[in-house]
Amino acid sequence: MIYYKHTLATALSFCLLSSLYAQIRDGRVVYERKMNMHRHLEDESMKNMVPEFNVSRAELLFSSDESLWRDIREEEDIRDQAGEDHDRPVIRMRFGGGDDQSYKDYAAQKMIQQREMGPKKYIIEDSFPHQSWKLEPDTQRIRGFLCKKATTTAKAGGAVIAWYTEDIQSPSGPEVYGGLPGLILQLNINDAEMVYMAVEVDTKGSDKGLVKAPTDGKKITRAAFQKMMEEQFGPAGKGGRPMIRIIRN
Repeated sequence: MIYYKHTLATALSFCLLSSLYAQIRDGRVVYERKMNMHRHLEDESMKNMVPEFNVSRAELLFSSDESLWRDIREEEDIRDQAGEDHDRPVIRMRFGGGDDQSYKDYAAQKMIQQREMGPKKYIIEDSFPHQSWKLEPDTQRIRGFLCKKATTTAKAGGAVIAWYTEDIQSPSGPEVYGGLPGLILQLNINDAEMVYMAVEVDTKGSDKGLVKAPTDGKKITRAAFQKMMEEQFGPAGKGGRPMIRIIRN
């Protein structure tokens, strides 16, 4: 009888925990974004000036059927101002514009992005991008959440592997990716050319007023913005390529 009561209590606790997880619909996730900078560099002298990996952080605020993805501003590197290493060229990398944002509305099936290029900001609004995911049987735990594997192919042809958790009821994820039966906590694009890993998961609830579409910038079509990107940086590689600012000291 004692064993039966213990088993019943354990089962009830598990069900209660599962129920609580299933109710998670809003919160904040901080991702570490790691990009292999040497993948497409053939010039050895350039490789010596550019670190092999660029690591930065971004956050995803999610609420019900909406989410907002944005970069986390890094503290100014004192070396940028000190001007160290004047004897040789130094290249420092900065991801994207300082105020890039991606807002997704899954109910309305639309996405609004704010993109920064040079001194100007642009607003791009179009239909929601859909990925054709294949759900896999593999599982792993990330930040304490049971995650399932899903795979797809990026628009430019690179393989994409996502790990999502059904414990958080949001179909969102890093950048433009989403549409799975739960929140993406890890994303691997083109064989680790770009990897997003959740390093902080706050499910206490986010400020819902922050999950809103950006409005600061000139409205422009995606085709027009893509043309400007290619004129500045050339065609994107597999899996797409975020804008990178290069600072020479």
